[in-house]
Amino acid sequence: MPLISPAASWLSLVAKVGSIRRAAVQLNVSPSAVNRQILKLEAEYGAELFERLPRGLRLTEAGRILVADIDRWQHDHARTLQGLAELRSPVRGHAAIGLMESFGRAMVSSLMTHMAERHFQVSLDVFIGGTEEIVGRLVARKLDLAVCYAVPRQPDIQFLARVPSNPGIVVARGHPLANRKSIRLADCARHSFVLPDGSLTSRGILDRALRRAGLHPAAMVTTNSIEVMKTLVREHGQIALLALPDIHPDLLDGEVVYIPFADRNVRGSSLSLVAHRHVRLSPAATMVADHLKDQLQRLPVK
Repeated sequence: MPLISPAASWLSLVAKVGSIRRAAVQLNVSPSAVNRQILKLEAEYGAELFERLPRGLRLTEAGRILVADIDRWQHDHARTLQGLAELRSPVRGHAAIGLMESFGRAMVSSLMTHMAERHFQVSLDVFIGGTEEIVGRLVARKLDLAVCYAVPRQPDIQFLARVPSNPGIVVARGHPLANRKSIRLADCARHSFVLPDGSLTSRGILDRALRRAGLHPAAMVTTNSIEVMKTLVREHGQIALLALPDIHPDLLDGEVVYIPFADRNVRGSSLSLVAHRHVRLSPAATMVADHLKDQLQRLPVK
C-alpha cells in the first residue's frame, strides 16, 4: 500500500498543471475520476481546495497549505526510498551539495577522484551560490550538505565541521603591494579594488572594516563571482579581499599573492560544513560528508 494516497498525488498534479483535464491525460484516467478525488478531499478537510475559474483552477489558501504538505511528503518519501535502496549497497546512491564558487571546483574534483578510486557509484547534484541561497536550499531539504562561510545558527542546521578563515588581500605577483608580509587596510586606500557584491559574506566584512578606518577606496567592478574577481586581480591589477580557502589553488601557480591583514579589527568568518538537523544522511551523503570534512581540515586558513 502506498504511503501517499493517489488522491493526494492527483491533487498535487492538478495544482501543478492548473487543469483537471490536463492532469487526467498525464494520469491516463478520466477527468471525472480526478474530479471525484478532489471532491472527496474537499469533503474530508471541510474546505474548498480550488477556485473554479473559466480558464482553469486556482488553489485556495487551504489548497496551497495542503499541496505544500503533500509536496514535502513526496520529497521525504523519495528520500526514504533512496535511503532504503542505498542500505543494500552503501557505495551507491545520490547526494546533493551546495558549495561556494571560490572552492567548489577544487572540492568537486577531489570528491570525484575519491569516488572513482573506490569505485563508488554515487551521483551528485552540485549547487553553486552564496551563503544565503545555499542555506535556504539546505533548510528546504533540497540539499543534503553545504559548505559555506558565515552560516547563521538556526534550529534546522547542524554543524559537521568548522574552520576559521581570516581575510586578506589578493594581488597579482607584479603588483606594488605584492612583497608585503602583512598589510593594513589603510595601505590599500590608493589602489583600486574589485568588490564582492552583497550576496558574498566578504562584502560585509570589507564594508565594516572600511567604515571603521574611514576609507573609501576606488572600485572598478562589483561582482558576485569569485572567478571574475581573481581574473581582474591577475590581469588588471585589482585588489580583492578574499580568504585563503578561496584562492588556495591559485597560489600554487604563483600568479597571485595572498597578504594577511595586520589590522586586528578585520576579522573573517568561519567556513563550515553543515547538514539539516532533522534529516538522516544517506550512506552516500555520509560518504560525501566525510570527504568534505577531510578537505576542510586540509585547507590553509591563515
